[in-house]
This record gives sequence, structure tokens and C-alpha cells, in this order.
Amino acid sequence: MQWGQIKSIFIISFLILNFFLLQQFLEKMNESDLDTLAQSTFQDRLDALDIELGELPESGQTATYVAAERYQWSEEDFEQLDGFENQETLPLSNNEILLSEFNEPIDLDLENNFDQSVSDIKSNIIQGDNYQFWRHYEEENVLLFFQQQNDRLVYFNEYGLLAVVLNDEGQAIQYGQTLLGELENQSEEQTVIDPMSAVEVIYNNNALSAEDEVTEMKLGYHTLFPLEEGMQVFAPTWKLTINDEHSYFVNAMEGQFISNDEGKFVTSIKAVIQQQLEEAFRSETE
Repeated sequence: MQWGQIKSIFIISFLILNFFLLQQFLEKMNESDLDTLAQSTFQDRLDALDIELGELPESGQTATYVAAERYQWSEEDFEQLDGFENQETLPLSNNEILLSEFNEPIDLDLENNFDQSVSDIKSNIIQGDNYQFWRHYEEENVLLFFQQQNDRLVYFNEYGLLAVVLNDEGQAIQYGQTLLGELENQSEEQTVIDPMSAVEVIYNNNALSAEDEVTEMKLGYHTLFPLEEGMQVFAPTWKLTINDEHSYFVNAMEGQFISNDEGKFVTSIKAVIQQQLEEAFRSETE
């Protein structure tokens, strides 16, 4: 083969390689431009509706799917409960649920002395430091606390909460308490969806209106599904609070909107507390 032919083959091969590399580079540039355009377009929609985002968490956070078993209250726990003379306690479901009624209602001042009121509640239960106040449901007269694990809240799981029932004077009269065991990782660490994508998810589910503000956004856990023998599996979840009032949840791994009926959840928990305590104390007097 003549040198001229060899040189031509090299030149053609080099041009083909350069064309391929250029094509790959342009594809990556287009993907990046599309992502940027999509974010920019969504931001434009928010701006047009005068929706404010506040200070969003940083992107690139990592988390794993986790699981935990229902905690069974121990003899040591019951010994500690015996020290609380102002309440009668009823264990249920193989010691996985504690229900209690105060002999004398506990005075609270949520409006003027919120921190002290929360402290007073926690001082009258066992393992109170495991719970963080979530919300006062005024229509139901219930204070709801969620269990905290790994500095993250476990949202709306019936086996990781404290529900305190109030009377019409705002005094604590009863409570129901459950606890989850230590969380165990169920997957490798993964990067969760970025905060702006979570905002877009709730926007697409009609959870944002004109002049709304995303006032808080935190990463926690929400029930993915329960397993047999009491094991619960949780997905890392973005919690977005709108206007300091309503909270919405997005699966931080898969980007799915999580439907949640808070009122129904709280009403159900309160009904169980009141019904079970009433039946237990009625049987004692018969």
C-alpha cells in the first residue's frame, strides 16, 4: 500500500474520531442546557405567580432507605412509669402502645409559654426526649409529637409518635405513646432529589398557589411500607411547609408526591386513646 493511501486512511479515521467526540460533547452540552432551561422555566413560573422559596437546603444531600421494629416497652419503662403518680397507664398490643390518663389535668399555656408547656408534657412521660412537637390540632384538641431518629423526624407513623389529648380548657388529660427501635440502613447511600425538584413536585400537584411561600424545607422519613412481624420501612422524605401552615411530603429518592390526610390520622389516633381508656377504666369499676 502506498504511503499516500495510508496517510489518507489516517486522516479519515482522525476526522471520524473527532466528529464522534464532537457529537458526544454537543449531546452533553444539550442535556445540560435542557436541565438549566427546565429549572429556569420553572423559576419563571414561580416568579410569575409571586411564589417565594425562602432559603432552600443545599443540593447533593445523601440518605438511605431505613427500617425499624416497633419498640416494646420494658419492665424498666414500667418501673419508671410507676413513679408518675398522677396517671393511670394502660399497655396494649404486646406492650407496643402506652395509653395513659392523668388523674389531675396538666395546665398548659401554649400561647404565652409554649416551650415550658412542651417541657411539662415531656416531663410526665418516659423517653420524652425522643419526640419533637409537630402541631397543635385545635379542632381535635390534640397535640401531636413525632419521634426523631438520626436528627430527622419520622412523619405520621402510628408506631413513632406521642399524641396528647386536651380538654376544652387546654389542659392535658390523656395521651397515647409509641416508639420505634433503632433505624437500620436498607440500601447504600444515595443522593436525594434536589430541593427545587421537590418544590416542582408539589407545584405540579396543585399544592402551591399565587403569593405562597415555601417557609421551611427539611429531610425526614415517611413510611414506605410495613413488613411482617412489626418491621417498618421508611423512605427519606422532603417535608415542605407552605406559609408556616400546611406541610407537604415528597419521596426524596423517587420524587413522588405523598398524599397525607392529617385530620383523619389525628382523629383516628384520638379515638383509639379515648375508647381504649374508657373501656379499660369502665371494666375496673364493674
